[in-house]
Amino acid sequence: MPHDHGVIAAAVASALDTYHQALGPDSGRLTTTWDADGEPSALTPSDWEDLRERLRAAQEDDFLDDLPKDSIWFDILTRRGFDANARLTGGESNSNGYEFRYRSRLPWRNPNARMLSVLSIQVPLRFLEVRGATRLRELALELAGALPFSTGHAGLSFVSSRGFRKALPLLKTELFRNPGWAVPAAGMAMDLGAYVDGIHWLNFLGPPLLETVGGVPALRSHLKHPETTVQELTGGRALISLGPAPLAGDTKLGETLPAYRELARFLEPWLLPFPDVNTWDGYTDEEARLWWRRFLEAPPEPVSNPRDG
Repeated sequence: MPHDHGVIAAAVASALDTYHQALGPDSGRLTTTWDADGEPSALTPSDWEDLRERLRAAQEDDFLDDLPKDSIWFDILTRRGFDANARLTGGESNSNGYEFRYRSRLPWRNPNARMLSVLSIQVPLRFLEVRGATRLRELALELAGALPFSTGHAGLSFVSSRGFRKALPLLKTELFRNPGWAVPAAGMAMDLGAYVDGIHWLNFLGPPLLETVGGVPALRSHLKHPETTVQELTGGRALISLGPAPLAGDTKLGETLPAYRELARFLEPWLLPFPDVNTWDGYTDEEARLWWRRFLEAPPEPVSNPRDG
């Protein structure tokens, strides 16, 4: 979202309420809160009220430029690189798959155009298995409803837990075999600019990016796969759905996710570029680049036919 915390705080609070209601009465699904330094503590009712109060109290005109550059708060904010912070998880060291995480960009009067405020919401795979893809799509739309996003997405993704980066090299074969799984960036990437963060099951485009790609008419004109739908949303936004449910794909069986590849080809000029530095331990630069471009490169030949049993 290309906005400061004061502008989007109410929308983020609304998304938090929507998410919490969707989890149902089981309060144990979110158990832990994390401070700005990454230290966990048990989530209490007072923590909930404190978080909502902080969101409600946000001011639109509090600019970092107005703080003395030798003040402690100016030093803290510029060192950590973000303004408001909220993170709620289900579990501390072993996540149960539920997470609400939000960070807003630093509120400069003339902000860096690449810096965005970011909201990430997770549910475990069993949410999809129990409640179904239709409910998951509805939840994504409900969460996106009031958010003034530039881009957003929903789909299959690995949980970026503490030990995940160490496990990533062990998943190399499975990652390349199942391109529908996304690998989230370490931490929260905020310097996304006017780019799309990959291709996913549900792909949200908002202003100004939607206008840049040609609007809803251009999307409908170029995206011809029978399972792709383009839904126009309010506020100059749109949702591109690649089928009725998220798919991992299995390239060994010839499942190449053609709808995902079609969208990748259309959005290639606006896809987030491959990073200058390869941060994936256990992967060569070429392997990391091929994964990054997995929907743009030619798919591998299948090694077996599912019809053969």
